[in-house]
Amino acid sequence: MDEDGSIGIGAMIVFIALILVAAVASTIIIKTAEELQQNAENTSSDTRNQISGKVSITDVFVSSVGNPLNVDHTGGGGHGSVGWGVPCGQHIDAGGMDCPTDVATFAVIARVSSGSLNVQQGDIHWYITCKVTYVQIDGPGGGVLPTETLGSTFAVVDSQIADAKTLDGDDIDDGDELPAGTTFRFQIALSPTNLDVEAPLINQDIEDADFETSDTPGCDAEAGSGQELGLRIVVDGGGETLADLKIDSIRPGTSVM
Repeated sequence: MDEDGSIGIGAMIVFIALILVAAVASTIIIKTAEELQQNAENTSSDTRNQISGKVSITDVFVSSVGNPLNVDHTGGGGHGSVGWGVPCGQHIDAGGMDCPTDVATFAVIARVSSGSLNVQQGDIHWYITCKVTYVQIDGPGGGVLPTETLGSTFAVVDSQIADAKTLDGDDIDDGDELPAGTTFRFQIALSPTNLDVEAPLINQDIEDADFETSDTPGCDAEAGSGQELGLRIVVDGGGETLADLKIDSIRPGTSVM
């Protein structure tokens, strides 16, 4: 009898152990399944948001140009723009600093992608990325071409909310929805790269003082002919669109896509 009782107790212990192992295993399996389900739902939600809130870029072209560093071009040169606008060095009031060297603003034609929902004015942001290089410019001007000494290069991000307008130029009120398939336009105004004030206002350069101001340098002095900028358009809670802007010419109206 004692031997039979011992066998019975042993079987009971094994049975209880099996139940405990099964309970622990089932708990792990259920927890893992719940985590996988939650991850799948989050991924699905993020994917739906990206698809349902996306803007595609139709075209980007040069809108206006400038001379952000006020480089004196009285000795000629520039970026092949002598044939249009005021020729370099012939505007007396400008002291010879009238030759455009870089893009000041871009005009962007964009479209709300098919299937996008609840894209509103004020939800769209643009980001321009560029590489800003320290440049020490020496030269008195007055027909003497300046010499440039290049230094380190730093990545800079220029950003703002896109002020969407209709193709006719009419304003779109904040909060108004842009339905899927809507084509609109907005302007990208590049921020100043050279932020510190130098005198006289010729042969300015990009130096430590520009990075020590309260504002972050922008990309207007890095948008010359032959340069390349990165464009990123983001919809709040939605997707993003990336594009490379290759500036072959700074002539207004020239496409950079």
